[in-house]
This record gives sequence, C-alpha cells and structure tokens, in this order.
Amino acid sequence: MAMLTKRVSVRCARSLVYTHTEVMPDWVKTFTKLEYLHVEGTFGSSLSVLPNDMFDDMSALTFMHLGVHPGMQQLPSFAGLTSLKSLNLAVFPSLVALPSVDTLHSLERFVIAGLPLLDSMPDLTAIRNLKWFAVVDRGTWCCNGFYKPCNLSHSMCQVHQIWGTPAATCLDPNRSEKVPTAGTLELIAKFPFSVCAGEALVPGILEGPPTPETMAQCNGTLYRQCEVSGYPEAMCYSARLMGVACDPNPFPIEMRRRQIAKGVGDLCDPTAEAWLGCK
Repeated sequence: MAMLTKRVSVRCARSLVYTHTEVMPDWVKTFTKLEYLHVEGTFGSSLSVLPNDMFDDMSALTFMHLGVHPGMQQLPSFAGLTSLKSLNLAVFPSLVALPSVDTLHSLERFVIAGLPLLDSMPDLTAIRNLKWFAVVDRGTWCCNGFYKPCNLSHSMCQVHQIWGTPAATCLDPNRSEKVPTAGTLELIAKFPFSVCAGEALVPGILEGPPTPETMAQCNGTLYRQCEVSGYPEAMCYSARLMGVACDPNPFPIEMRRRQIAKGVGDLCDPTAEAWLGCK
C-alpha cells in the first residue's frame, strides 16, 4: 500500500498522478499554502478515503482535480476551500453524495464526470461566478426527477454498461428532501449543453489502464493505427497521461483527424498517420 510520506516538501502545487497512492495521511492538512492539487488514481490502485478535515485550512487552494478513485464513498468537507476556482471530480462510481458547496464563492469551473450514484445535488446557490459547468456520464439526478420530470428510459438512469451501477428509480414527487433550490435550478439552466446533455458512457469510450498487449502494438508511437477486436478502428494514444496504447475511443481519433485537416496540434507523421489524412 503506497502512502504519501513526509519527505514530500510542502509546495504550492502537488500532483500525484498514477503514483499508486492509496492512503493520504492526516498531516496532509498542514499543507495550508497549497494552491494546486491533482490526485489521479488507477482502477487497480487509488484512494478509498480522505481525512475528514483535510481541506479545513486550505483556503489558498485554487485548483483541485480528483480522478479515478472507484472505492471512495465520501469526500471531506469543502468548507475551507474559500478560494477554489476549479473543481474536477472524475470517476467516483461509489460516491453517493457531494459535500456542501456553500463556501465555494470563487468557483469558476466545475466538472463532474463518472459519478453514477449521485441522485441529487447540493444547493448551488452560493456559486455565483461559474463560467463552466459540465456533468457527463450519468448522475441519476439528471433523469430521476430531481430537477426535471423523471425519465428512466434515459441511459443515465439505466444499468451502467461500464460501472454496472443498477438502474435508478424516480424520486418521490412529494418528497421533502433532495429538492433543488431556486438558485440550483437557475445555475443548471445556464449550462443546458454541458449539464446532463449527453448519454452515459459505453465500453470503448472510457480508457482503462494500458496493458502490455495494447502497448505492444504502438511501441511508443502516437496516432499509429492499431486493432481492437470488435471496433471498426483504433489508434495509439496516451489517454490521461497514461502510456501510449491501442485505444478504440472514437473521440481522440476524430480529434486527431480534425487537427491534421486544419493544420493544428502536433505535426503529423505521413508514415504513421496517413490513415488519418496526413500527407
């Protein structure tokens, strides 16, 4: 079990990406001058719990990304994060609720991705300066009647094809809890194209950790064409800073085609990328 040690210096930024950190010690809360925090786990090694008071004195923190922590069921209080401007929460298939965001007055960017058990949202009234709000890959609150009529036929309320999360049920229309405030509804309405607008992820869209087999086809070469059984095409790609591996996700493939067509991004290699339109 990997654990952050006190040999780590207290800097203004801390990034722990694929470090197999599974335990965050209690003394992490002494990082009171921390401004940037990025902790990215893997599907085989990740955090399952954070100290309850971890953020109580982190008023300097402005950016936080927590991603791929499948076993975590609860997050610490956000009350101390009074300067936070960007909050990204990704791939928490066991998380059942978000903490209060009443003190996140400075928040400008809020991304929730892959939190399939969320059946409601906390009161969002205090977040007045939000410039970008995105919710992707199922929170059942998108379709269970929390803020609009219940629609259990929507993919975000059905059995999740990746996480295996069971189908949702409609919230009681006469409930006294899990009722959105006017401020919450107003904020959600400002982002109709990025909040609950898409479908739940399906296999082939979310990249898992590379394997020796998927990496062998690429041999470190980005954008090379490769093969994954059951998919029409696949490309060697480094998803989320992972190793270059054969990936059938159609979105990076389309992105690279558009980059080549418009002459932007990395210079293309006519040998490896002719199939994408490179000449």
